[in-house]
Amino acid sequence: MDREYKIYAEKVLKHLFLGAQVDGMQFGMSPATIKIYFTNFKGSGGSDDYGGQLYLNIESKWCLFDSPPEKYPSNEDEIEDYSEDEEYSRIYKIRRQKVVDIKLEEKTPHLFITLENGYTIFVNGFHEKYECWQAGVQFGDETWLVVSVPNNEIAAWAPDRFNAE
Repeated sequence: MDREYKIYAEKVLKHLFLGAQVDGMQFGMSPATIKIYFTNFKGSGGSDDYGGQLYLNIESKWCLFDSPPEKYPSNEDEIEDYSEDEEYSRIYKIRRQKVVDIKLEEKTPHLFITLENGYTIFVNGFHEKYECWQAGVQFGDETWLVVSVPNNEIAAWAPDRFNAE
């Protein structure tokens, strides 16, 4: 993963998600797909910077940790299979929790979302052929989007007015 793209993608993610709370979910086309919705009542600048529905679309394995593990998974094979009921139960545990940190792993776009209750959502970011997750918001003509793309790459889009400095 290109370091500059990683840094830019993390800045976009932080801008969108810090302070947002887990607000709901949408059932996916298959049991392996789930969309988690977030609400950010205040944009990162203290005012409403964007509208639309903030989301994390997961198309890979993910897990929820209640405390940092000794070692995070390095690929999907190391992540336990959850039934649909178990996935929904885990999301229920984090309802209304605010995001206090969000970051990407250094070499692979694994996603870590830390919540105020200490839980961490870990989403696998590596697949040879498919996108593992997408996070963002669409509002009018503006697209804010970060995508874990195949082979340990990351892509990010933000409006021209976004200053990533």
